[in-house]
Amino acid sequence: MMRKTILAGLLMVALSLPSIGWAATVGNIAETQGALGKFALGLEYDGVFDRDMDWKSGSLTETGLGGTYTDPMPYPGDSIDDMELDSNRIFLKGALGLHPNVDIFVKLGMASANWEAKYKEPGYPDEKLEFEDDWDFAWGIGAKVKIFETPGGLRFLGDAQYLSYKVDGDFKIDGKDLDQDILEDLRSVDSNATFSADSQVEIKEWQVALYVNQTFGNFSPYAGVKYSECDVDVEFKGSGQFLGDTYSLKVEGDAEADDNFGIFLGTDIYVIPNLLSINIEARFIDETAGTFGLTYRF
Repeated sequence: MMRKTILAGLLMVALSLPSIGWAATVGNIAETQGALGKFALGLEYDGVFDRDMDWKSGSLTETGLGGTYTDPMPYPGDSIDDMELDSNRIFLKGALGLHPNVDIFVKLGMASANWEAKYKEPGYPDEKLEFEDDWDFAWGIGAKVKIFETPGGLRFLGDAQYLSYKVDGDFKIDGKDLDQDILEDLRSVDSNATFSADSQVEIKEWQVALYVNQTFGNFSPYAGVKYSECDVDVEFKGSGQFLGDTYSLKVEGDAEADDNFGIFLGTDIYVIPNLLSINIEARFIDETAGTFGLTYRF
C-alpha cells in the first residue's frame, strides 16, 4: 500500500516535466516591425524533440483510517532519473511596433507533451513513469528590441518573453494507468473501495535571448544565445472510500529544467518581400527543438 502511494507521488513529480522542458521560438520574424503602429500576424508550430529535466522538491500527503501522513517526494533513498520529454505547440502570434526599434507581441495557442522517466528504489527493479498529455490552452507575452545596427546592415537584437499554461493528462506506471493501479491496490484489501483523481500542472516560464540578424535578398538569417527559467507547480488530488472511511491522496511538487543555457539559429524567408515570410528555426544544448512558422506584415 505505502509503496503504491509513494509511486503515485513520484509519478506526479514526472508530470511536471513537460512544461519545464519548453523554451520559446525567438524568430518568426527575427527583426522588429521598424515603425510605430506596424503590425504582424503569424502562425507557428514549435516541436521539442528532447529535453532533460530535474525534479527539485515535493511532498505526498495521505489521509485515511483516522490519520494523516506526509512524506517528502521522492521518498528518502529513492530517485527519479533519466527524465526526457517531447512536446508540440501551435501558436497564433501578433506583434506590434511601439518604436522603430521596439516590438511587443502576444502568443495564443495550444500545447501538448509526452515524457518518460525512471523511478529508482534500492532493491527493486526500475519503474517506467509516463505522462500522456491532452492539448491545452497556452499563452505568452514578450518584447523584441533592436539594440544596434551597423552601416552594413548587421542587427544586434534582444528578445524577452513569458509563457504560462496548465496541462492535464494521463499517468502511467509501466504502461498502466495510475488511477487504476491505486484502485486495485485498495481493493486488494477492501473489495468495495473506490478511488478517482484529478491532476493539474501550472507552468510559468521566461526566456531572454541575444542574437544577430542580417537580410540578404529574400533571406534573413539569425543566430544567438538564450537563457530560460521555468517554475512548475504540480498538484495531484485523489479521493475515495477505503474500509468504510474516506481515503485521500495529495501530491504537490516543484520542478525545473536541467539546463538553462542554449543556442539557436534560423532564417526568415520572404515569399513576398517585407510582407509574407516563412520561418525555420532550430535550438540546441538545453533542448533539441525546431520551429516552422508563417508571418504576414501589415
